[in-house]
Amino acid sequence: MIPKKAWEMALEEAEDKAKYDQKLSIIGSDIDKEASELSKHNAQEAGVGHEITFRHRDIAQLDSKEEYGTLICNPPYGERLGEKKEIEALYRKMGRIFQSLPTWSYYIFTAHEEFETLFGKKATKKRKLFSGNIRCDFYQYFGPRPPKPQQVGTEESSE
Repeated sequence: MIPKKAWEMALEEAEDKAKYDQKLSIIGSDIDKEASELSKHNAQEAGVGHEITFRHRDIAQLDSKEEYGTLICNPPYGERLGEKKEIEALYRKMGRIFQSLPTWSYYIFTAHEEFETLFGKKATKKRKLFSGNIRCDFYQYFGPRPPKPQQVGTEESSE
């Protein structure tokens, strides 16, 4: 358990460093329309629904005009009988699709032990986690950092 004072100090530090004026574009999507609707409902209940655009679409329709971004994905694991080949095909497809976003970072949470091989790329980092009693891995693929924006008024005066 974290001591209350340490928690309050960490919360205050995070608040001081927060950049509330930073432009965000958050999109949630799922091939299952009911899952998309449930996510939208949960975001609204949490008070952040106005910050997120929800879409009902297949991963094959993934596209973005943004040069840099972060993609977080929790694809099916293939735990049910007969799903394994379908899930493995999905992981291969994800590997091909994500190549079109070479400057993005992406994070994938799955229980499939052969994910990296199927995806076609070794993760930058891999963390062991659990979803209930199912052992999963959180695969982290770090893209390059975007350049820092030029700040107005930081140039020295030449007078």
